[in-house]
Amino acid sequence: MGQTKIARASVDVPLDGFAAEVAGGYLVGAGARRVRVRDPALAATLRAMDPSVRVEFAPAIAVERAPGPFGFRDPAAQALADGAHFALRTVRAVLEGVP
Repeated sequence: MGQTKIARASVDVPLDGFAAEVAGGYLVGAGARRVRVRDPALAATLRAMDPSVRVEFAPAIAVERAPGPFGFRDPAAQALADGAHFALRTVRAVLEGVP
């Protein structure tokens, strides 16, 4: 039942850079079937990961700049944590039925 909820979800990724790559890859890997991202190159990468996923380039998505509760000094570590945290929060919301 949970996998069906994830597959039916339509997810906007309001991140950019490495954080968006992490979040998008996690969501596609988790089974989301419709994902919208701000970067056309990332959209192509996610399509290549799973051609059955509907990945859309949507540059109008507002970027969420609030970092997660981690506070890493290394920007790459922070981006990794932010992307993973966004994806996990999103999957949890989908499974709990939060719009």
